[in-house]
Amino acid sequence: MKKILGVFIFALVLMVGLGGCSGGTTGEAYHQDKHGNDHEHEHAHGEFEWIGEFEFKAGKYLFHFGASEDETMDVGFIKMGANITDLDHHAAHLMETEKEFIKQESTFEAKPDYAYTLEMNEDHGHIYFEIKEDGTYAIVTEHMPHESNMQIFDENENEILPLREHEGEVNSH
Repeated sequence: MKKILGVFIFALVLMVGLGGCSGGTTGEAYHQDKHGNDHEHEHAHGEFEWIGEFEFKAGKYLFHFGASEDETMDVGFIKMGANITDLDHHAAHLMETEKEFIKQESTFEAKPDYAYTLEMNEDHGHIYFEIKEDGTYAIVTEHMPHESNMQIFDENENEILPLREHEGEVNSH
């Protein structure tokens, strides 16, 4: 009996450890008990309000911001591909990672699957980013773009508009 109980506990620990994250964007995940019944449980995800998918060529781009009440805004970059099967869930995990702080008027390399904390300004702001490889990128933002009048421009001062937009999780700020 003790041996069976030990094996059961070991199997339970192994299932919990290897179960991973299978939930949706709200932090809900499901697992099945030994009878095949689904049970819901919560796990942490980073918050975001918006995702815009953009087609970028390798080059330098400008985040232009209008007045902002926020001192900072978290932004993440995801290079789209076959490996992204649930964009919202991927974005939620990205936004909970440690972020590099980017000051106004500076330039940073927008690496795929990295998130950044951008310094905002009460009047307006400019932050430049570089894309190293052509492709479709999802830009994930902590706040809705209209909250800071966010725009993206290429090196020729042409505004770059998203191919697709998604609203994300509500951020209580």
